Amino acid sequence: MVFDFHPAITLSKDYLLLLELNHPKIMTTHNRVSAEITDAAKSQVLAKFQEIRDLLPFLINLTPEEKMSIPTISTERGAMDEAFNAEMAAHPELVPSYVDATELACDRELRGDLLEILQRSREVCSALEDTAHVAGSDVLLAYLSFYSNVRQAAKRGVAGANILLENLSRFFPRSRRATGPTSPVS
Repeated sequence: MVFDFHPAITLSKDYLLLLELNHPKIMTTHNRVSAEITDAAKSQVLAKFQEIRDLLPFLINLTPEEKMSIPTISTERGAMDEAFNAEMAAHPELVPSYVDATELACDRELRGDLLEILQRSREVCSALEDTAHVAGSDVLLAYLSFYSNVRQAAKRGVAGANILLENLSRFFPRSRRATGPTSPVS
């Protein structure tokens, strides 16, 4: 069973049961990443990305529509590059005159280099996405623990807790559940 509290948050029943334990050390026992990016390191990383853009000034950004309209060699056609290159070299008399062999060689090399760079960048992007995901989970656990305590404080009548609960509850709208058959009102 899955509970939806917020469009961006979906928690399993087991996960919610863990949170219901209201363990006081939930952050220290379940914190999966504890790191800091200094302002200097962040600036250096962002500068490196700009440096990459500057080193590759020919990079193109396509819209999704443009990407769909341009045929290319996909991973399913990976062997096509080597096969066609070998056959065109073996049978130059069949290569159309408008195919520029020099430009073709340049494009093949560029594609190979870009694919190698792309693989490395995907590894980095994947690690960035995964680490941001885990950091977001750590943050969510802390927020859910706080929210649970606020809810308990409101139930006990702690001053100001109801206002705080009302403010925070907008992030956790209750799903409307069927309450079963209702009897007609007379």
